[in-house]
Amino acid sequence: MTWKQKNKQTKIFCDFDGTITTKDLGDEIFKVFGQFEPYHSQLVNGDMGIKEYWKNMVPTLKDTTIEQIQDYAVSMDIDAYFQDFLSICKKNEYQLFIVSDGFMTYIEPVMQKMNAEDIKVFANKINFSNNPNPEFHGASESCTCLCASCKRNIVLNNSSDEDLTVYIGDGYSDFCAAEHCDIIFAKKKLAAYCNQYRIPFYTFKSFFDIIKIFDNLHNGKLNFNKRRQAELKRKQAYEVE
Repeated sequence: MTWKQKNKQTKIFCDFDGTITTKDLGDEIFKVFGQFEPYHSQLVNGDMGIKEYWKNMVPTLKDTTIEQIQDYAVSMDIDAYFQDFLSICKKNEYQLFIVSDGFMTYIEPVMQKMNAEDIKVFANKINFSNNPNPEFHGASESCTCLCASCKRNIVLNNSSDEDLTVYIGDGYSDFCAAEHCDIIFAKKKLAAYCNQYRIPFYTFKSFFDIIKIFDNLHNGKLNFNKRRQAELKRKQAYEVE
């Protein structure tokens, strides 16, 4: 019996860079069109925060057009099984949200290429009106996560206590949001973080692995249950907000 058959809604929150795309598309864009270093090393080493990182990086795109970025974005590889996963979500009426600490400038054309414009995307924006500058429309002063546009609040604002929440991601910006979700699919840095803090999760290399888990769910071989620690995290976050 699936969660939906129990009259509950399933809300799925999915990272974009390195999760839907096979490479971190944001990183690749700044390597090609902007200045990736020394800023990326400074971020990884903890010498600057994520907002400061983007405020330093984005202006390095000053000699680049939106069209150049978008043309490059649609040339990048997408996970070969992501569109199959989209079909599963549609068939089972799972509500899918794309949550990214990257930028709409390159995410939107990729979603259009996949004929997935109807999926809600939350991400930062680049203002190209003068020199390129980042805009963080989802920022939260109460959250100290490694994300400029608060993914945690996207989860909180788009789900209720009755919903089953699923998170899919791979990196630093996913840590906080994933902790607030019931079911986690993780790889790379997010998987290491979950292991370190003993947060239960499913490993995946591609959406093929995620689809297999959902197949087991739909065949009655697996149940998705709400996670008590995630419920407590959400309660604490609501109290702060």
